[in-house]
Amino acid sequence: MDLFRHKIFYGWWVTIGCSLVVFGVAGGQFSFGVFMRPMTDEFDWSRGTLSAAFGVTYLISGLLRPLAGYLADRYSPKWVALAGVLIMGWMLALISAVQELWQLYVMFAVMSFGVTLGTGPILTKIVSQWFVARRGLTLGLVSGAGSFGAMILVPATSAFLVLLSWREAYLFLAILLLLLILPIGILLIRDRPEDKGLAPFGAGDNQSAGAGRRRGGDVNFSFMEAVRTPMFQKLTFGYFV
Repeated sequence: MDLFRHKIFYGWWVTIGCSLVVFGVAGGQFSFGVFMRPMTDEFDWSRGTLSAAFGVTYLISGLLRPLAGYLADRYSPKWVALAGVLIMGWMLALISAVQELWQLYVMFAVMSFGVTLGTGPILTKIVSQWFVARRGLTLGLVSGAGSFGAMILVPATSAFLVLLSWREAYLFLAILLLLLILPIGILLIRDRPEDKGLAPFGAGDNQSAGAGRRRGGDVNFSFMEAVRTPMFQKLTFGYFV
């Protein structure tokens, strides 16, 4: 069914879907800190040991970014990103039942794949293919959704910790990802405007797929050519800062 097609350019719905994915995955990742005290109290693990488990996710996620880009180029970016939501959701559910420290380390290591696939370059790739005009705005919305997710989900998770327990708080995050964000992502996200018979927003008055490829389509670079572009250098510098 062609929802919303005749009223709003469909790329805006894609942007909403991508933003929600980043909202849930990044917000869940940033919520890890609120679990430190209740988990150390229950298991008598040291803060350093538990912090190292949390740090595994960040370390492996950073190392896997090139793999995420490769998968997004080779396969459907939509399904690669949603696979990340699925992985993270299941791992959050399993962490709610953890009993041993080694289990926690394994689950966080696996979760890092979900964090990598569900945030960052894959979703920005999707949005970039939908917009020529307003591309900066839409990329900003997707990128900013992670911070917004942290602002909303960290207090929400803390409320579950106070009212129930840390296990229920992890289940809350898992349910949010698996039963809300994942279905919305499946419904809204499409890889390319051509999938809906459209051209990228701002590509011209002719909304055929062919016009989109002529005016707003992909430009292929080798790795060394990309490294020398000002856009690559600015983005890389920004991430290091």
